[in-house]
Amino acid sequence: MSDVTRERPRIPGSRSATAPERRLPRGRHDLPREFVARTQRDRLIDAMARTVAERGYAAAPLSDVCAAAGVSTRAFYEHFVDKEACFLATFELGVELLQDAAASAYAQPAAWPRRIHRGLDTVLRLLAAEPAFAALAVVEVLAAGAQARARRRVLLSSYVTYFADAPRRAGSPQVPSGVIEAAIAGVYGIIYDCVATGRADELPDQLPDLTYLVLVPFLGPAAAARVAAEPVADRV
Repeated sequence: MSDVTRERPRIPGSRSATAPERRLPRGRHDLPREFVARTQRDRLIDAMARTVAERGYAAAPLSDVCAAAGVSTRAFYEHFVDKEACFLATFELGVELLQDAAASAYAQPAAWPRRIHRGLDTVLRLLAAEPAFAALAVVEVLAAGAQARARRRVLLSSYVTYFADAPRRAGSPQVPSGVIEAAIAGVYGIIYDCVATGRADELPDQLPDLTYLVLVPFLGPAAAARVAAEPVADRV
């Protein structure tokens, strides 16, 4: 392994933790200690995502995560205090990358409804492409303890900021904050149902309905339906 530079972060679970190119040489070697530690930690995060997606958080013992990572239990405790800490690190890394992708899509110039549509498309496609992380972040997060559930609430609350630029229809009252929260919860509910039933690959198909759900309070039925039906590729 000649390249010891820092890799660009990837969605947890996107690759096997024990792929040949990720294995460290046996015995004595001259690899930097920092590189070895970073590699072990990255592999544990990928293994956590895949193991939890396969077995569920409660049924995934720490020993199975270590085995999937090709890392000893002793080495595990050099990086995380327990299984929950590893789960939270996995969740936070994946969410950061997911949020960055959504924010980048939303930031592209367009009218607000189309920016929302593009951001939703990005989230749905990323989760569909990374079913292991989707299972961890959407479903198993609810079983991983109070801290995980609290971070999930923070994640959902963060989507409120995307409504700051929402238009207000002339002659119509301002959309209540509770309606915005309900729209976010509705999107999450549909995503949860797809992921929990093994249909994460179908998430992109939900884009028109979810776009309509989010936009209709601000645009009205006819305009929301028009935006929801437009191809995302035509909006750049």
